[in-house]
Amino acid sequence: MATDTLSVRLDPETRRLLDEVAAARRAGGASSLARDILERAARQMHAELVRAGIDRLTAYLGEHGEMADDPGEFFPDSAV
Repeated sequence: MATDTLSVRLDPETRRLLDEVAAARRAGGASSLARDILERAARQMHAELVRAGIDRLTAYLGEHGEMADDPGEFFPDSAV
């Protein structure tokens, strides 16, 4: 898997906090901890976007009477 480098400017307080937490967790340094946090946040945001798209789709299908099946049966995680 190819990786890219992303530079992020941090204020001194945030950098200090990352260093402190990384040391407490033995996380391999502030950069490693920041990468883990960003990767986890990106996965969560992507999952939220997918769920929102499914919710929009099931709402649309539910509003149109030509669909005989309940869209929620096909998308059980949908909020609709």
